[in-house]
Amino acid sequence: GCRVICFEPDPFAFKILQHNLDANDLPDVRCYNVALSDHDGTEVLYGDIERGGDARGNSIDPAWGRRDESREVTVTCKRLSPFIADQSVSFLKLDIEGAEQRVLSECHEVLGNVQAIYVEIHETALSQSHNSRAGVVEILSVAGFTLEVESRYEEHALPAHLDPWKRRVGAKQSHVLGWR
Repeated sequence: GCRVICFEPDPFAFKILQHNLDANDLPDVRCYNVALSDHDGTEVLYGDIERGGDARGNSIDPAWGRRDESREVTVTCKRLSPFIADQSVSFLKLDIEGAEQRVLSECHEVLGNVQAIYVEIHETALSQSHNSRAGVVEILSVAGFTLEVESRYEEHALPAHLDPWKRRVGAKQSHVLGWR
């Protein structure tokens, strides 16, 4: 009895997602092959973008997604606000690899429609000026959420081959859970 809306910019991951939805006849799940951003248009998606690739870490933020072995593809991007402006949202999950603050900044005026939110924040030393735990917490606090914040250190958060990159750029992840 619920409606689910998904956004997946990686063309290969999207194809698998759509296949699984079609195979399981989930009519109330709608998927969009787009990246969420603070504007409608296009962005470069950086990461392990190929058939069989590991989409963990793919990002439109080069500070998070661009690595020595990464590939690039231009993807369509959309603002989140039109999708949530005219409806009550029971739960919003954002795991968008470094674009969290820009998406939340763009839709801050309609966050009152969201009852509960989970955000996985992806930051590096270079991204803290535009995507940081502090910035996301500020936006959600102003929007009236009660927050629980914790750092994420699980080894499986990103593939092991990215460990040297994580150390070099100071990559950090945090979880934020918000509710009303």
